[in-house]
Amino acid sequence: MAFAYDSSLASYELRLLQPLAVNDRVLRFETRRVPRASNPPYTAISYTWGNEDALEVIYLDNRPFRVRPNLWSCLYYMAHAARNNGAWDYLWVDAICINQTNDAERSSQVRLMDQTYRDAVCVSVWLGLVTLPEHIRSYLPTQIPTRTVESDGFNWAESIVDLSNRPYWSRVWVIQEFLLGQNVELHCSDNQINWLDFQEFLCREAGIEQFYDASGDVPKGDGTRALAALPLVMGRHMDKHPEILQPLCDLLINNHKSKCKDPRDRVFALLGLIPLDEREIICIYFPDYSITEDHVLIITLAHLTQFPALSIMQRGGVNITPDSEELFLGLGVGLKPQRRRLLRRAKRLDYLGRMSSREMLNSLALHDEIEEYGGEDTDEQQEMSETERPRLSNRMWLTVSVISAPFVIWLIAKKTKL
Repeated sequence: MAFAYDSSLASYELRLLQPLAVNDRVLRFETRRVPRASNPPYTAISYTWGNEDALEVIYLDNRPFRVRPNLWSCLYYMAHAARNNGAWDYLWVDAICINQTNDAERSSQVRLMDQTYRDAVCVSVWLGLVTLPEHIRSYLPTQIPTRTVESDGFNWAESIVDLSNRPYWSRVWVIQEFLLGQNVELHCSDNQINWLDFQEFLCREAGIEQFYDASGDVPKGDGTRALAALPLVMGRHMDKHPEILQPLCDLLINNHKSKCKDPRDRVFALLGLIPLDEREIICIYFPDYSITEDHVLIITLAHLTQFPALSIMQRGGVNITPDSEELFLGLGVGLKPQRRRLLRRAKRLDYLGRMSSREMLNSLALHDEIEEYGGEDTDEQQEMSETERPRLSNRMWLTVSVISAPFVIWLIAKKTKL
């Protein structure tokens, strides 16, 4: 039976977790609703959900709540960290502190996700458990997931290649989580390191300078390609934090390889990183988890093609076309016929007219019906040149003429008999 939340959160509220009992068998937490304007010190956890089933159990307010193995391990070590540090007593974690089955709450809380991470005393990045040596792993039962691994001799510098290529760095949500926090601490099992120290080890492994001109490009070296964490870690720069906002078009292109479970999050997860004037208009419609993926893509493309944000493409005088490969990969659209259809639909939207969200959805629904019943040209017809269309028309006339000739002969013969 699914966990039942007592009530929905308002947008001005947060739901936090306070650890009560923590051991290798049971994790117990108390939930607390607080106003954002007067929240107690908390850490916002940044982690990956993983693909495993939610088979592990924790207890919220003495009621069972199922989580995935990676989150169980994360909560175990974060709860211990809460007891041992003097900076924060509460945890915020999206899978629990947002009711994921309530679209209204989910949308309102995701809309303020950047604020949730900005307001946290610390962002705690969970990279997972320490990697055990092969000769030890071979003795562990494979059917039972390992939930905790203690490590006395762990060395961050020696483990930097392993840690910098973990699944965490491939997820789209972690981009704003890592970049927007006041302070960032990284955790691996019971080990902890500040982001600046992690960056130092990463730069040393890559063979590049750690500190560089904030207005320039991130330095590159021989070892940079082998370290998946490098672009994001180097994107957090002491001299430009937190002023790291970029046009949505650039963010989609720069992070086109990032992954997410919900395709709509390819856009929603980046909204906290775009300039305020651009965000003001697109957030009339986003985030909203009641909108279909197709409509999210159409609205986004209408925004990218009609709003005058100074993206790299626009500064270079480059238009968005079906061949804009990295942009469309950032949106999760691989097939060119689909790209053409989406761009055509986006062009018809009066995006800068600032329709209400309901008006926008009604307009999209109307065009859905027109498209479904053949009121719009197909992609094949759109691609047809002006010379090809008359040829098709001539072929159709010839076909009709050939079919009609026997009918005319039959009709004349019939009239003659009469």
